[in-house]
Amino acid sequence: MRRRTFLTTTGAIATATAVGDVAYATPHALDDASEYVDVQLLNITDFHGYLQPTTPSQGSVITGAGGVQVTVGGAGYLATHLKRLREGQRNSIFFSSGDNFNGWPFEVDAHANEPTIEALNALGLQFSTVGNHELDHSVEFIVDHMEKGKPYPVSGRDDNFIDSTGQRFQGANFRFYTANIVHADTGRPIVPPYNIEWVDAGRGRKLPIAFIHLTLVGSEVGSTSYQPGLRSLSDLEQANKLAAQLKKRGVNAIVINIHDGGVAGNDYNAGTNPSGPVFQLAANASPDIAAIVTGHWHCRFNMMVPDPNGVPRPVVEAGNHGSLINEINLKLDPRTGEVIRELTRSTNHANSRDVPLDEELQYIADYWTAQGKKRYATPLARVTADFTRTLNASGESTMGNLAADFAYWDANQHRDGRADLALISVKPVSGSNAVTGDLLFAKGTNPSDVDGTVLFGEAWGAFGYGNPILTVTLPGTQLHAAFEAQWVPQANGTEKFAPFAVSQNVSYTYDTTKPIGQRVDPATVQINGKPLDLNRDYRVAALAYTLIGGDGTTVFAGFTDPVRNDRDHEGFIAYLRAHPVLTPAPLGRARPVS
Repeated sequence: MRRRTFLTTTGAIATATAVGDVAYATPHALDDASEYVDVQLLNITDFHGYLQPTTPSQGSVITGAGGVQVTVGGAGYLATHLKRLREGQRNSIFFSSGDNFNGWPFEVDAHANEPTIEALNALGLQFSTVGNHELDHSVEFIVDHMEKGKPYPVSGRDDNFIDSTGQRFQGANFRFYTANIVHADTGRPIVPPYNIEWVDAGRGRKLPIAFIHLTLVGSEVGSTSYQPGLRSLSDLEQANKLAAQLKKRGVNAIVINIHDGGVAGNDYNAGTNPSGPVFQLAANASPDIAAIVTGHWHCRFNMMVPDPNGVPRPVVEAGNHGSLINEINLKLDPRTGEVIRELTRSTNHANSRDVPLDEELQYIADYWTAQGKKRYATPLARVTADFTRTLNASGESTMGNLAADFAYWDANQHRDGRADLALISVKPVSGSNAVTGDLLFAKGTNPSDVDGTVLFGEAWGAFGYGNPILTVTLPGTQLHAAFEAQWVPQANGTEKFAPFAVSQNVSYTYDTTKPIGQRVDPATVQINGKPLDLNRDYRVAALAYTLIGGDGTTVFAGFTDPVRNDRDHEGFIAYLRAHPVLTPAPLGRARPVS
C-alpha cells in the first residue's frame, strides 16, 4: 500500500489551508481514502461544570468566520451535537483536556462537583487530562472520590449526594491521567501518565492509539490548586520521552492531550498570530506525535502547525464552558497503525442552540439546578447582629475579622497546619477580594430566610473564591514587614491602604504620621498576649492567593514549610457548623496610637 505524495510546510508556526469548516494537513485530506482506518477524536475542555446554557458573561457568544457570532453552551445541546457527530462512526473517542469541574456554578460546587461527573458520564466521556482545577481539592479527591465514588468526607452532607436517578454518587465512568504532575517525595505520577485506546481495523484486528496527558506546569503552586506535596515536570520532556517509549512498544498513533494552550485570533475555527506555551511545545514535540489537543486558556482555535520536521499536525483548543466540540479525523494505515498525516482533518464545532435539547442531559442539568436552590436555602447558623464588610479607619470590619477568625480556626483543626495567627486581605492592592459578602441579621429575599438566620448559600457567597487556607512559616522580621506593607506607596506620590484583618488573638497599634515602613512598632504587636519577637519564626495562616502575591501583596515571598488546610468555601461552611450562633466581636484589633 503506497503512501500518497506528502505535502509539507516549512519555517516557523504556520497554518495549513482551511476550507469552510475544516482545517486539513494537505489537499489530499479531502479525498475519500477509504482504504485507511477512520478514527474520530472528539474533545471538550474547561467545562467547569456549566451544565445549563451559559450567559453572555459566561462566554455564550463566540465569533466565527467573517465575524459571525454564534450563541453556544449547555449540556443538553452538547449531547445532541455529540450524538450527531458520532453517528455512523465506527471508531469514535470522546475525551477532555481537563478542568471539567471546580469553577463557578453554585449548584455544582456546593455539591462537591458531583453533578459534573454525572453529566460527563451520561455524555460518554472516556478519559480526561488532569487540569489545574482538578487539583483544587487533593489527589485523594480526584482518585478516591471523583473516580471511585468514596465519601469525602461526610456522605450526604458534604458529598455523595443523591443524583438525578435517585442513586448516591458512584464516581466517574472514566479515568484521569497526567504524566508531569508527580508526588514531590517519590517522583511518581499522581495518576497514570497515558492511556491506550484500541480501534477497530476490520477483520477482527485492533489498532492502538496512545494519549499522552500533560498538565499546566506550575499547577501545584497556583492559588486555587496549591498542593505542597506535588511538583510538576517539563511537559516537553515528558511528551518526548513517552512518545519514544510508546513507539518502541509498537504504538504508531500518538496524541498529546494537554491542559495548557495559547491564543490564536478570534475565529473559533481558524488560527492567526498564534502565541502561548502550547505553540512552543508544538514546535519541539516529537514528530511521532500526530496531534496536540489543548485547554486551560479558554481560547478557541483550530490550526495545522508544522512539527520539527515541517509536517503539519492539528493544534487545537475547544474554548470553555461547553462552547465547542473539537473533531479530529485521523486515517490509520490498517497494517501498521501509523497515522497518514497528510490526510488529517480537524474542525471546531460550535455547541449551538439551534438543535433539539437532549432530554436526558437537560433533565440532569435541571435536577441539579433545583437541588442547588434547595441547598442554598438550607439554614446553617444564626447571627445576633450584622457582619458587614464596611471598613473603619483602621481597615477593620466585622466580616473581615470573622474571615480571619475562620482562617485561624481552620488551620488549627489540622495537626500539621497549626498556626500562631491568621491574616486575611480585606482590601487587596490588586486582584480579587475573598471577603465577598455580608451576613446580615435581617432576612434576605430568599423565601426560606428569616431574621437572624444564615442560609448555606449566603455563607457560601460571603467568603471565598475556591482558595485553600495555607499555613506557612515566616520569620518575625517578615511578619513585621507584612504589617508595614498595609500602606503601599503609589507612583503619583500618594499611598494606598491595603489592610489585613487579623485573628482575634492579635492586636497592634500604628502611626500614620510616620513614614511608610515605620508605622507599626513591633513592641505593640501582641500575639497571644506576647509582643512580636523579631528573632523567632511564626506559623501564619492565610489564603494561598495572598501568600503567592495574587492580590498584589509581595511581602510574603519566600515563605517556607507550607501546609494546605481546607478550601475557603467548604472550610467556612464547617466553621459556621461548629459555631452555630455568631456575635460580631468589637472592633479594635488595629488601633491608631492616639
